[in-house]
Amino acid sequence: MAALENGELGPLLSPGTLRGLEDECVTDVKAQTRAALLRVLQEDEEHWGSLEDQHSSLAQDVCELLEEHTERAPRISQEFGERMAHCCLGGLAEFLQSFQQRVERFHENPGVREMLPDTYISKTIALVNCGPPLRALAERLARVGPPESEPAREASASALDHVTRLCHRVVADLLFQELQPHFNKLMRRKWLSSPEALDGIVGTLGAQALALRRMQDEPYQALVAELHRRALVEYVRPLLRGRLRCSSARTRSRVAGRLREDAAQLQRLFRRLESQALWLDAVVPHLAEVLQLEDTPSIQVEVGVLVRDYPDIRRKHVAALLDIRGLRNTAARQEILAVARDLELSEEGALSPPRDRAFFADIPVPRPSFCLSFPLFLGRLPLSRLARPSLACLPRPRPPSLVRPRARR
Repeated sequence: MAALENGELGPLLSPGTLRGLEDECVTDVKAQTRAALLRVLQEDEEHWGSLEDQHSSLAQDVCELLEEHTERAPRISQEFGERMAHCCLGGLAEFLQSFQQRVERFHENPGVREMLPDTYISKTIALVNCGPPLRALAERLARVGPPESEPAREASASALDHVTRLCHRVVADLLFQELQPHFNKLMRRKWLSSPEALDGIVGTLGAQALALRRMQDEPYQALVAELHRRALVEYVRPLLRGRLRCSSARTRSRVAGRLREDAAQLQRLFRRLESQALWLDAVVPHLAEVLQLEDTPSIQVEVGVLVRDYPDIRRKHVAALLDIRGLRNTAARQEILAVARDLELSEEGALSPPRDRAFFADIPVPRPSFCLSFPLFLGRLPLSRLARPSLACLPRPRPPSLVRPRARR
């Protein structure tokens, strides 16, 4: 009896038999989880088109289905735990690709657009909120699984990234459809004396803050950063399109002051929304400085800072600013535009800023200034002697007018 108590029993199954049983188990789990995941996705999808705002348990159901297997397998052996994690991660990647396709189909459905905007946004937020827990699950399974689990992890992350970007774009488009009438009022004569346009923008975005905050933190931060970027792009767009023309230093001062006030109000709004896109705060104040400064060297310095901080700005944008401030002096324009040109040349070959850091690239200038590439004789003096011809950018000629120019509506 003592010998039995102190001895160690050998394995009851041979390694080959044990491996065969594990193979069968992994095969069964793969088939079971695939069917179960498809079933929970179909059940959840049935509620996406409903007009009622129902809570989705899709992510929780998926996690519970897979964790039931991945938590038990390591009790048999570490190797079996790794194999089961790899199996479940493959099933998760396949499920997420199907999830991505169904989300795309949902947003392409014309009937969905008939929902009330608040309902549509709520449904979209629920889809986005599936992402963080499923992404965390994929990361956990990849850590436990063997090295060959990495492609499945990448496929899972790619599907979730696609869903998040799509849903963010849908939410942003809905919000900016509502905001567009307010943006249309910017940079007109009434805008100089009334805060109505900006109050409408701030009020609309602020009213949606509570609904947007239902989004989980990581996708919420990405969405708010994009809303912040897009709001500033839409604010600057009408300015560079030339809705205003400043005919005097007094008008330039008024426009610059209004730009600074609006920039401060937008900054306060996005601080409340917890935007981390602090790089956007300086763009409008920089533009205001370029409009208000009087001496060429100071304008050159400000343009240099603008180009350094926003490397996707181009000479056509700077030329549009000079048109707005009414700068006609050829030599002064050349000196200022040369700063942008030199910085552009110094950055040739550098990578473009990532999509979430693009700003001026999203603002086309419809009436670019033209550049003289040949000597132009003014009397007996060729312009080529005044400055480099490639930088002699002038505004398009306008017919003479006896009426004193002033800010347009």
